[in-house]
Amino acid sequence: MLKVENLTMVAREMLLKDMNAEFEGGKAYGIVATNGSGKTTLLRILAGLTKAQNGTVYVVDNGKRLELVATRKKLFYYETSDWLDGHLSGLDYLEFVNASWADNETNIGEVIQYWDLDEFVRLPIRNYSLGMKQRIVLAMYAVSNTDYWLMDEPMNGLDEANQKRFIEFMSEAKQQGKCIIFSSHQNDNLHSISDKVHYIINKEWSDGRRGY
Repeated sequence: MLKVENLTMVAREMLLKDMNAEFEGGKAYGIVATNGSGKTTLLRILAGLTKAQNGTVYVVDNGKRLELVATRKKLFYYETSDWLDGHLSGLDYLEFVNASWADNETNIGEVIQYWDLDEFVRLPIRNYSLGMKQRIVLAMYAVSNTDYWLMDEPMNGLDEANQKRFIEFMSEAKQQGKCIIFSSHQNDNLHSISDKVHYIINKEWSDGRRGY
């Protein structure tokens, strides 16, 4: 379980005050807010990439409290396909993530087949469309085989067929016990497989309330 206690985020101004939340394995959680309200900043804090002004984030594993620095291989976050280096191939990234997070225990070939990447996975990423890049990013989550997935706008750039594939992907991950936390705009397709949808409204963390 990933736990957040009394978390406060401040950038140029207050973004979120005194957030408390629990994120359990086998469930998906949506985070919805208008642009600039702190969705990405929150995911960065949960991933340990950004420090909150106040509050704590930690993992409870078999009854033991673990700070984020001790759970790096349990959590995977890749913020955007813009992070991808155009000189490398999708396969380069899949092999690196699989080796670094899953100790090479995930079958990369099966993931490539699932996301229909065969035709371009060995090409330089500079030749990819936005949708192709996003499929590589989602495949990276699969080969990481981590317990916690943090996703920022995960359906960005996906066509209708791959949106459906992503919904299936999320459902299967939940069955495997993954804890999935993702940000999105208002999107009924994603919310349909979410166990809870949270909203950041007027700097407050809303526990499942819909609407702004």
